Parts: sequence; structure tokens; C-alpha cells
Amino acid sequence: MDSRLNETDVVGYVQDLLLDTQDVGNFLNELARYSSEQLSGPRGHVHCGITLLRNRTAGTVASSSERAQAVDEIQYQFGDGPCLRSCREGVLVHVPDFKLDTEFPEYNETILRNGMRSVLAVPFDLPGDNARAGLNLYSDKPNAFDAAAIEHAVTYVRQASKGLQLSILLAKHSDTASNLKAAMESRTIIDTAVGIIIAQNRCSQEEAIKLIKSASSNRNLKLRDVAAAIVESAGGGSLTTHFD
Repeated sequence: MDSRLNETDVVGYVQDLLLDTQDVGNFLNELARYSSEQLSGPRGHVHCGITLLRNRTAGTVASSSERAQAVDEIQYQFGDGPCLRSCREGVLVHVPDFKLDTEFPEYNETILRNGMRSVLAVPFDLPGDNARAGLNLYSDKPNAFDAAAIEHAVTYVRQASKGLQLSILLAKHSDTASNLKAAMESRTIIDTAVGIIIAQNRCSQEEAIKLIKSASSNRNLKLRDVAAAIVESAGGGSLTTHFD
């Protein structure tokens, strides 16, 4: 395989994928399927999973197929495994034959019952400590990943890493925007409720806020929910904030 041609193909595909998918989960699932196609070869088909750890938890598990998902999730039953270790420590983990491996004994027994014999886990190159990810390649044949296959997989992951970085960054900005919008909507409703209480009770703003907080505490409700009830009871209906 021509590595230069492969790099052009991978980078181009990842760029198109970023434009066509709506979120990180969809992006990773499509990338997993593409990775399985690209990294399968003369030694047979490889099943691909992608593990994304955000804030040290397994936030996303993407798979090239239902079988890939089933074997990839086995590691989470034990809280450890080649793929999780690759993600957490940022190292390549290669198990040539689960029947001979002694590093993950209980995990090995379970994955052997699911028909897998070897795995190669390669970490993505992601900056910072907030997100870590790894590409997990499984085969039902022992010794499926020789030196050339490992080198190919490492090169492939390096080429795809920038696309994953951008996808995570876009998701982070989307989450921030959603949180800010929710905060703005809550602030609008609370301010409106404060104004209603001031008008009805001829009290100060500070006294109105105390009344809302007291009702929130007594009823075990969020401030926003108490404020919304006050607005609705005053005939104001449901409020929305125009924040795009």
C-alpha cells in the first residue's frame, strides 16, 4: 500500500466526515467503520472500536459493527483491558494471542468466549488531559497484527488524530453554547418573576429574590421552576430567550 496515497485518502475522508456529521458520536461511528475497511487486509477482517474518554470517563464508544461493539464493551465490565489502558496511559497495547496472554486473565477468558484471538489498541494523539481516545482493532485470528500491520495502524491513527481533535473541540463549543443559552433563559425567567413580585407586593428587589429562594427551598424546587410558576400564574405564559 502506498502510504502517501493512504494519507491523502484518510485526511480527505476525515475532513468530509467532519462536514457531514452532526456530533462526536456520529463522527466516531463513521470513523470506526471506515477504519475497519482501511485496516482489514490479507490476514482477514478486523473489527474496530473507538473509545473516547472525556474528563477521565468513557464518554463515547463507537464501533464498526454490532459484534465490534459487543467485544469492545467487555473491557468496561472489568474496568480494564488493552483498549482502556491504551487510552488512559497513551500507549500502544498489543495482545498477539489472548490464549497466551497473562496481563488481563479474566478479560481474556471472556473475550475468547466471544471468538476473538488478538487485539491492537493504538492511542490517538490528543493535546491536553481533558480527552483521550484509542482505536481498538480485534481479530478472530491469533497473531493477526505483524510489524507491518502495527506500523500501518499507527500511521493511520496519526493521520486521523487532527480530525478527532477538531470534532472534540467543536463538541466542546457546542456544549458551552447550550449551557450559556440555558443560563440566559433561566436568568430571564427569574428576573421576570422578581419584577412581578415587586409589583404585587411593593417590595424591594432583594426582598423579592429572598421570597423566590425561600419558596425554592421549602418546595425543594429549582429557582428557575419556581420563577416559571410565578410568571405563569401572573398570566405571563412561558418565556423564551432569543439567544443564537
